Amino acid sequence: MTAVADYEQRLLVVDDDPLIREELESLFAVQPYGVDCVPSVAEAMQRLGERDFALALVDVRIGGGDGIALTRDIREHWPDVDVIMITGYGSIKNAVEAMRQGAVDYITKPFQPEELLHSVQKALERRRLIDEIEYLRGQLSDRYSFANMVSRNPAMLEIFATLEMLARNDVTVLITGESGTGKELAARAIHFQGKRKTARFVAINCAAVPEALMESELFGYERGAFTGATTERVGKIELANGGTLFLDEVESMPLPMQAKLLRVLEERAIERLGGNRRIQVDMRVVAATNVDLGKLVREGRIREDFYYRINVVPIVLPPLRERREDVALLVADFLRSNALAKEKGLNRLTERAVNQLMAYDWPGNIRELSM
Repeated sequence: MTAVADYEQRLLVVDDDPLIREELESLFAVQPYGVDCVPSVAEAMQRLGERDFALALVDVRIGGGDGIALTRDIREHWPDVDVIMITGYGSIKNAVEAMRQGAVDYITKPFQPEELLHSVQKALERRRLIDEIEYLRGQLSDRYSFANMVSRNPAMLEIFATLEMLARNDVTVLITGESGTGKELAARAIHFQGKRKTARFVAINCAAVPEALMESELFGYERGAFTGATTERVGKIELANGGTLFLDEVESMPLPMQAKLLRVLEERAIERLGGNRRIQVDMRVVAATNVDLGKLVREGRIREDFYYRINVVPIVLPPLRERREDVALLVADFLRSNALAKEKGLNRLTERAVNQLMAYDWPGNIRELSM
C-alpha cells in the first residue's frame, strides 16, 4: 500500500531554468508530493524509464528540446502519466497544441503558487477518478439501474459506473449522443447523486437563447445596464453557484460567448452586465451535444481552447438501436410511472409487441419510445 501511495503522489518537473526548478522543488517539499526535477528532455525520458510518476510538469521550451514533443512522447509511452504544460509565453496556440498532444492543463509564467497547486490537485484527482472508473467497470454486477436510468446493455452499465464515480467529483463532463438518448438525464444523475445535490441544477439550452440575449442570460445584469433593465437580474452562472451548470446543445454557443465562458471556467468568477464587481462562483459544469465537436473545431465554429476545457471527461451515450435489449426494460419502466397505465393495470407488453418494438430503429431514441 505504501508503494502505491508514493507512486500516486510523485511528480516530475522538466524545466531548464534552475530558478524555476528550485522554486517548484521548494513549493512541493511542503506538500504531500515527492518531486524529481530535471533540466532536459533526455534526462526526463531517462527518469521516466527508471521510476513511476503520477504527473509531469513540462516547460513548453526546454534547452535542447521541445516540451510539446516531450508531452506527446509521455502520453505515448507512459499513458498513465498526466502532463501540465508550463509556458512563459502565454501563447494560446502553444497551450492548445499541448492539450491536443495530451496535456491536461497549462499554466503561464509568472504563475502564482496557489494556481499551480490547484492545477496539480485537479490533475491528480482526475487520474484517481479515471483509475476508479476503470476499477468499477471491472466490478459491474447485475444492477440494471442508476438514478432514473435503466439498462441491461454492457456499454450502458459501464456508463452507469462512470456516472456514479463522476457524481462524487467536480470534474467537467461532456456528454455526447444523438437527440433523445438521455443526455440531460445523465447530467441530472451526476448532479443529484453527488455532493452538490442540495444546490441548484441550472440548465440552459444554448440553441434556444438568441445570440443577443446569451450574455445577459448567462451573466445577469445590473439595474440600468441597458434600456429596459429596471431591476438587477441574476444570471444562470450565478444561480448555479454551489451546484451544477448544464449547457445543453453547447455547439450553438456563439464564438464570442465561448471566449467569455472560457474565462469563467478558468477564473471561476463573473461580472454582471453593467457592473464592475467580480462575483466568485463555485460550480461544476456539464455540457451536452448531439454533434461532433471535433469537426466543428476544425471548421472554426468551436474554439479549440474552449473545447478542451469542457471535454475533460467525455461520455458517449449509445443510440437505442445499439441497445435493443433495453426496449422491454424501458417500456416496463415507462408503464410503472404512467398514470393512465397504472389506472388500467397495464404493467407489461406481450412478447409480440416487444419483438415489434425491438425491430424498429427508433431514430428519436428513448424520447420517441416514451411518447
